Amino acid sequence: MRQNRNPGESAPSTDDSQFVTALARGMEVLDACARAGKPIGNSEIAALTGLPAPTVSRLTLTLYSLGYLQFLQRERLYTVGPRAAGLSATILRGLSVRRLARPEMDALAQDAHFNVGLGTRDGEMMVYVDTFEGEALIGLRLRAGSRIPIPTSAMGRAWLAAAPEPERTTLLDALRPRYGDEWRMIMTGIEQAARDIAARGYCISLGDWQKDIHGIAAPLTDPATGTVYAINLGGPAYMLTEASLRDDLAPRLLAITGRIKAQLGDT
Repeated sequence: MRQNRNPGESAPSTDDSQFVTALARGMEVLDACARAGKPIGNSEIAALTGLPAPTVSRLTLTLYSLGYLQFLQRERLYTVGPRAAGLSATILRGLSVRRLARPEMDALAQDAHFNVGLGTRDGEMMVYVDTFEGEALIGLRLRAGSRIPIPTSAMGRAWLAAAPEPERTTLLDALRPRYGDEWRMIMTGIEQAARDIAARGYCISLGDWQKDIHGIAAPLTDPATGTVYAINLGGPAYMLTEASLRDDLAPRLLAITGRIKAQLGDT
């Protein structure tokens, strides 16, 4: 099962006598349902987790009984239940970075008229912790919980630039096989983004994630937890030129990340 840990924190061993395998498997099932983004059945959960079908059936029934999953009787599919959603909301409310970033992101989204998001790494993807949609005619339709690729998005590249080196290298090694012959060009973009972050504090992605989407992002780290985040702004390529990203939006993005860092005590 994937686990996100603070830098320098060792992974708990599954051989440890304190490790509860049944609980870990239940969390894998809940995680699979959350990541699916749609109702799924036991067979699909088994395929996603690698757990035996009888084990999945017992776990989904247990999670349903506890309110962490909902069961759609007609389709015989499961989706995340209200208890899990409530737990997620509680966690989000407790994130200092999110609490401080929300008013800044909202103001930027309304002023610039584009989507502004806060995200962090979740496994091999970036996950949005929060988003604000501007008033542009065409939005990105990204919400809290949406996931985007790390190596091609501005948000992901900003995260990579600020991530601790061992974690960064391990992640890139895991991602490389997925991209085949495209990896060399992708790495060129990642390396350029790292140089831009070091020199300017932000990086951009011009159609690298989706050819008709341009974006800009800047990293920030929560000094209390060591968690690396990135704030991004994105929208249609024809509305967000490279010049507008660098000359107009970059200073505003850096200003809000600077204020958040100051409030976090990470100056």
